Amino acid sequence: MSLDFGIWVAGLVTLAIISHVWKENPLYRSAEHLYVGISAGHAVVVAWGNIRDTAAKPMQEEGQLIWIIPILLGVLLYTRYFKKIAWVARYPIAVMVGIGTGVAVRGAIHGDFTQQIAATVSVGSVNDILLLVFVIASLSYFFFSKEIKGPLSSVPQLGKLVLMVAFGAAFGTTVMGRMALLIGRIQFVLGDWLGIMK
Repeated sequence: MSLDFGIWVAGLVTLAIISHVWKENPLYRSAEHLYVGISAGHAVVVAWGNIRDTAAKPMQEEGQLIWIIPILLGVLLYTRYFKKIAWVARYPIAVMVGIGTGVAVRGAIHGDFTQQIAATVSVGSVNDILLLVFVIASLSYFFFSKEIKGPLSSVPQLGKLVLMVAFGAAFGTTVMGRMALLIGRIQFVLGDWLGIMK
């Protein structure tokens, strides 16, 4: 059994969270509130550190006064809480949405379209050929403009099968990921904390 205080806290909180499997109880709610509170406090400290390191220090030490603009826009977001000047918060939100959209569109075009098309079309092995066939079959399943007839009518059915297998594999991966987390916590409680399992 461990004598480390941090391991004891982690073990007790783990048991409190897992107790939710039995039913909703005060231990689980306490651990949940503790997690949310620590996360919120951590987010505030990290945000303050980012403001200090990214904007305040360059303004003080290097004279980069351009950082006043994002700081001012960030402060203007809080005008949302005052009824008379709540409309002012629209300007920093508009700037954030505009910049976010520009970055997302550029990244989407480059990463989601150009790179994926190039990776799909490059054929060098049997796996690459199968990938190309499965991608075309999956896309043909969503082709609703005109019904595909004749010998090619089996291509959308293959696409449907490919999609079902892909979604099943994704779901299985999710379940196995959750099981791996549970096994890791059980190993921590029985091994690191209680010392029952080596």
